[in-house]
Amino acid sequence: MVAQTYPHAVELGDWGGYRYFVSKEKFHFWDAEQHLQSIDTSLHLLSVHSFVENMYVYNKVGEKLGMSPYPPYYWLGGHDENQEGQWEWIDGTPWDYDQWTTDTSEAQYGPEPNNLDNNEHYLMVYYYSNGGWNDATNNPGDLPFHYVFKAKIITSQDTTNNSEPKINYLNNVYPTLFHQSRGWFTFESNWEEPTKIIISDGSGRVVSYVEIQDPYGVNEISLPLLSAGVYHGIALSGRTKFRFKLSLTN
Repeated sequence: MVAQTYPHAVELGDWGGYRYFVSKEKFHFWDAEQHLQSIDTSLHLLSVHSFVENMYVYNKVGEKLGMSPYPPYYWLGGHDENQEGQWEWIDGTPWDYDQWTTDTSEAQYGPEPNNLDNNEHYLMVYYYSNGGWNDATNNPGDLPFHYVFKAKIITSQDTTNNSEPKINYLNNVYPTLFHQSRGWFTFESNWEEPTKIIISDGSGRVVSYVEIQDPYGVNEISLPLLSAGVYHGIALSGRTKFRFKLSLTN
């Protein structure tokens, strides 16, 4: 499996046949796109097309860059600069998913995208919690942000039988620390056999049991409403086990 490396960026990990990166430096929106194009003209600021992809990137950026002294704000490649309210991706892919923050307990100026002062046309993340999107300004005096992009992974294949390339997943759980109201986590697996996921509390009582028939890849695992605390998880596939912990805060 081969993927380009980019010294100007921090590697986030592999998902869906791509390797994801976040820039080490910070830029304004169009400067970020120009900087990335100067390195590789095949690349653009990231477009996002599913909830799982959005949360994968959100969690990985927080994990890799940390939250101190303030959240790692980053650009995605979305804007409505050409026509207000008509959002588009720089890379030209369809606008088939969005995750705007609409909870007014967080979005105090109204549900996003709210285009404050008719001047917010660029998509950024980490202004809100839980991967929620925000429309932001792009003025010369504004704070610059990191940017995220992805590069296609070239996988080896047997050319004698025209087999399809296969992504090399590793067993992983994320996030492992989150608010008790979140209600789900992600299980990434290279297993192909039916898998059981069992979550127990500190006393050993089973609080969640899920069976996945085809676990290979990225799986969103729902949780019941649980109290804050530490929970122990185990994934079972035949005789193979994968153990993990989840820490829920209040």
